[in-house]
Amino acid sequence: MKHIGLKITAFIFAIALWLYAISLKNYTVSIEVPLLLNRIPENLALSQKAPKYIDILVEGKAFDLIRLKNSTNHPSSISLDLQNALLGVQRFEINKEKFNCPHFPNVHYLNTLSSPFVDLEFDTKITHTVPIKLDATIEIDSGYILMSEPSIEPTEVTLQGARNALTRIFEVQTQKVKYSKLRNNLSENLPLELGSIPSNIEVLNTHTQLNVKVQPVSHTQIDKIPVKLIGVYNRNIYKLEPSEASIQITGGKSILDSLSIKDIELFIEFNRFAIEDTDSLSPTIKIKAPIQSSRLQPEKFRLQKIETLETQP
Repeated sequence: MKHIGLKITAFIFAIALWLYAISLKNYTVSIEVPLLLNRIPENLALSQKAPKYIDILVEGKAFDLIRLKNSTNHPSSISLDLQNALLGVQRFEINKEKFNCPHFPNVHYLNTLSSPFVDLEFDTKITHTVPIKLDATIEIDSGYILMSEPSIEPTEVTLQGARNALTRIFEVQTQKVKYSKLRNNLSENLPLELGSIPSNIEVLNTHTQLNVKVQPVSHTQIDKIPVKLIGVYNRNIYKLEPSEASIQITGGKSILDSLSIKDIELFIEFNRFAIEDTDSLSPTIKIKAPIQSSRLQPEKFRLQKIETLETQP
């Protein structure tokens, strides 16, 4: 324990001397830096993805290199000026003039750890639209009805990029979603699934609006609906028997509340009796509103000749 203070002072002095010696010496270290592509001509686009990062060797003081290596916001980069790029494949050299490290002026570029060149392919830049495919599972709660097929707006996505890259993209899906036991209308923004879109393609609209219309199930009956016989035939000879029907309809409550006899059309084509070789047929039902189901009473109608009355003298 004798002269302990002196020993500690000597140890600290030795460390300080060692650190000072290190600070005077230059070291080399490999770092990964972003590759920045600047001033691409407006009429051109990259046909393939460019490398995001380049591995390079740099030289500098130890403390600068330690700080640079530990930095998380990429204070250094390799920057390529593409203002004079042309169609096709072009080679760009990576050198010290392309190296940017403004916050560490004493750190210098030495060389790359692989090829000192980057090959980039350019093609004509175009705008292209492709359909959006809805990837959704929609389940309606018991006692409710889906009024129409779920819809999206917009139905297409606009892409910009190289012609040969865009022509290989035929559709873009929404992100997968599931809705269970819906009882109310749904309107929701859905992001598009862009994981398969190359990074050199720009997506101009990244969301679409999903719309789902849901209503409680209701029932109604409408009576005395005329059943029409259509086609080319002698109306003085043939008629349908009976000439009216009742229809029971199941569907959304608001739709059925506004439904009237004028919104329903029942008809049978005259030629069907001959084609199907029968004297009774079920009519075609046309309802000018989305419904779930319908049931007609009676179900079939006969083709009957009209009896002519002879006037006796």
